[in-house]
Amino acid sequence: MSTCKPRVPLSLRLQRMRRSAFSLITSTVVALCIIATAQTAVGDTIVLKDGTIVEGEILRESTRFVKIKTRFGDKSYKRNKIEKIIKENREGSAVFSINNVREYTELTDLAKALKNADALYELGRFDEIPPLVEPLIGQGTEFDDSRIKWLLIENYERKGDWAKVDEMLEEMSKSKLESDKLRAKAHKDIFEENPEHNVRKIGGVRTKDFMERDMRNKAKVKDSLQDREIMRAALLEYLNQIVRNDKISVGAFADSLNPEETYNAIMEVIQDKDNPERRLVVEETLPYMDLLRKTEQSIYKAQAILPGYASGFELDLVRNELLHLERVYRNLIAMLSAAYPDNRNFSFGGDDGRLTADQRDQWREACDEFLNLSRPMTKLIEYLLKRARGFPDKLTPFIKQWEDTLERVKQMEQNTNRNRERTRV
Repeated sequence: MSTCKPRVPLSLRLQRMRRSAFSLITSTVVALCIIATAQTAVGDTIVLKDGTIVEGEILRESTRFVKIKTRFGDKSYKRNKIEKIIKENREGSAVFSINNVREYTELTDLAKALKNADALYELGRFDEIPPLVEPLIGQGTEFDDSRIKWLLIENYERKGDWAKVDEMLEEMSKSKLESDKLRAKAHKDIFEENPEHNVRKIGGVRTKDFMERDMRNKAKVKDSLQDREIMRAALLEYLNQIVRNDKISVGAFADSLNPEETYNAIMEVIQDKDNPERRLVVEETLPYMDLLRKTEQSIYKAQAILPGYASGFELDLVRNELLHLERVYRNLIAMLSAAYPDNRNFSFGGDDGRLTADQRDQWREACDEFLNLSRPMTKLIEYLLKRARGFPDKLTPFIKQWEDTLERVKQMEQNTNRNRERTRV
């Protein structure tokens, strides 16, 4: 049977993609890991009954499910697993305005005041901040109030007004926002262990194990937590201990991934002819999903306690998963290309160019074999794109090349469906 073959083999396209896209990912992770911001995250929050916190933008709700867009992709949760939902009111939200409006003149009055307060904080003009922002509490959303109160808490810490800090931390520990509770607990734990508001140990670990000598000497002095860098060092050690105690980290997740196990799980889905619908949700059968969710939760927790801390880890987690699936995909894409009917050598067809009944059956069987393989593969590529699109500014070339691959696979599917019933060579 004579047909036109693809000009560029799919496997070659993937090799080119891997060289450019993943080298970009590696470099951007290094850059992101040094970025930190004092801004409070904003968005909708789902709190699950097991304590898991999921932040993002709620896309759809039904009586059974809630779908939310997160940095890690779109996720759906059953209603009976959800403890509560906190929706951010974006209309009039100062925090939303700050995060999404570039021009200062276009910000709301509340957002402008917060931007000015941030500038005063950076300049060390702490006495000017409370009169500016305290009257704003209650004028915006609960996320705006959270942003204002944390600015005040950090302001009072820099001034060493510990009585005011303790009062506000107690208030934040009763907040409706789970991120406020986590963050308040971290500060309170540090102060309780170091009652002179210095740093001698965090979680029982002495400063010599996580601070350089010069900082360590400064940290021992009474009220040293007034210093912004010393407070940050204490919070970083607090977070590192959470990761160690939970035995969950991006590195641990990467080390746990087993390409052979993932490959076998995907092949089981592909070969499950008794349950064709299962092939449409291939990512749900990936064997590492439980650990992935736990690692994401660890990152959410870290991001709540120290905003900006987890920015690099979010990308690194997705990067590790993509690299892992790419290794698995390398074998699967070779199988897909070999199964494509137009790439196979069929030596049949009579003198008149017509296929016999047996030959037509062989051709249809070859088409069905390819489609059986390509459908879950298509879903897998779509899953990879969904993960990568959480970082559109950093993974644009990667996303573009996966989109090209997906388009090519779908074209092969269309060709196969169109030619499945052919009767002539």
